[in-house]
Amino acid sequence: MIPTEDHISNKLTDKSSDTLYVQIVERLRQWIMKGYLKEGDVLPSERELAQIFDVSRVPVREALKIMEFLGVVQHIRGKGVFVKKMDINKVLNNIDFLISDPISGLHDLFEAREALESQAARLAAQRRTQEDLDAMEDAILEMERSIHMKRDVKSSSLRFHSALIAATGNVVLIKMYEFLSDLLNYSLQETFKDRARYGPSLVHHKQIFMKIKEKDSEGAVEAMQKHLRESDEAINKR
Repeated sequence: MIPTEDHISNKLTDKSSDTLYVQIVERLRQWIMKGYLKEGDVLPSERELAQIFDVSRVPVREALKIMEFLGVVQHIRGKGVFVKKMDINKVLNNIDFLISDPISGLHDLFEAREALESQAARLAAQRRTQEDLDAMEDAILEMERSIHMKRDVKSSSLRFHSALIAATGNVVLIKMYEFLSDLLNYSLQETFKDRARYGPSLVHHKQIFMKIKEKDSEGAVEAMQKHLRESDEAINKR
C-alpha cells in the first residue's frame, strides 16, 4: 500500500534540483524498506507517481529506469511496473552507490571497468577462439544495424563486452563481470543517453575487436582504455 502523508511525507525536498530522479529513487527505496511496497506489488503509473511527488513525468520515468536496471522492479508491457523478488542487500548497496553522488559514482565505476576490462582485453587477444570472434563480430554487426535503424544500441554493446569477457576463459573475471552486471547496465544507459556517442562507440568496438583478432594484446588494452576513458569524459561533460 502506497503511504499517505500520514505515514511518510511524499514531497521532495528540492524541486529545483537537477537530480529529482535521485530523490524519487530514494523515496521508492523508503517505501520498500518500510514495507509499503512488497514483492509482486504493482507501482502507481508514471502519471500517478508524478502527481504524488508533484513533479513532471520525466524524473519519474528516469527513476523507474534506474530501479529496473538495479533489479528492484520489472516492467511488464500492458500490466505495469511490479516489485521484483530481490537480493535486498545487493540492491540497497547499488542504490546507495548511485544516489550518494551519481556522477562521481559513475566515474569510479569506469575506473573499475578499466582495470577489469583492460586485463580482459589482453587475455582475450591471447586466448580467443573463432567462436569468440564470431560472437564479438555479431554484436558489432547488430550495433551497426541498430544505429542505421535509429534503435538503442545498449544491448548490442553489452553483448560485445560480455563476449569479450567470455573470451578470456578466466572464471573469476567472468564472475566479477556478472556481479557488476546491474551497475554495468546503468553505466551503458548513461553513456547512450546521448545518441552522438553511438558512432564513436561503434568505432571503438571495431578497434578493440581488430586488435583481439590480430592477437595484439597491448593494442587491445590501449583500445579498451581509450574507449572507456572517452565514455567517462563524455558523461562528465554532459
